[in-house]
Amino acid sequence: MVGRMLYGMNWRLRRAIEKNILENSDKIIVLSEFTKKKLRHHHAIGEEKIEIIPGGVDLVRFSPRGNRTSIRKDLNIPPEKFVLFTVRNLVARMGLENLLYAVSKVVPEVPELYLVIGGTGPLEQDLISLAQELSMNKFVRFVGFIEEEDLPCYYRMADLFILPTKELEGFGLVTLEALACGIPVLGTPVGGAKEILAKLGRDFLLADTGVNTMAASILRMALKLKGNKDQEEALSRQCRRFVETYYSWDDKTDLLEELFQGLL
Repeated sequence: MVGRMLYGMNWRLRRAIEKNILENSDKIIVLSEFTKKKLRHHHAIGEEKIEIIPGGVDLVRFSPRGNRTSIRKDLNIPPEKFVLFTVRNLVARMGLENLLYAVSKVVPEVPELYLVIGGTGPLEQDLISLAQELSMNKFVRFVGFIEEEDLPCYYRMADLFILPTKELEGFGLVTLEALACGIPVLGTPVGGAKEILAKLGRDFLLADTGVNTMAASILRMALKLKGNKDQEEALSRQCRRFVETYYSWDDKTDLLEELFQGLL
């Protein structure tokens, strides 16, 4: 009881401090329309005060480099598999349970499918247990925390990246990092990730967060890409060009500088 009271007091205090800071700011920069709506809803901030400047990605660090087979060998990933990759905090809102169920539905059709999950969090043991219950041990690998310097290699070793988020995806930087490496992305229509993928094309954005929808999309993309080198290369070029066009850091820093100049 006391713990709940202290938590409530802490939450109200933090909310009051946050609102005070926002109300006394000349401009508030957010990464997505989703976050803008959240601010307006929770703190009644005027629309004219909020500026959307999406995040960007380092196009040199995250790029389609290296030999995929060699990278997989270095990372101890089976070279012959069709690799589905995600990197997330292992918490409930990320939808990783749905992803495991979806992959279990696809494996009978695509037995070479192999899911690599990066990240740590309170659900790690629960997710490992679920994979075992689904008899998915041969098809799923949990690689734990991925060091920043190793992250580009994990993107490059994948055939497909997936973002299975169920709620509260403020922007989805991992989406851009994967696309910059030339890796196609499937994502649920949640938060800022929806804004990115809807612009890229309807093939990349799931209709909902459900297991069956996710499974159907993974299957469609796997059948489209596996064994089709021309299709894979064309899609890789499309993903890379998209990020170069809309999400380079140079463009975003120019927008920030313009905003700061306007305030001055």
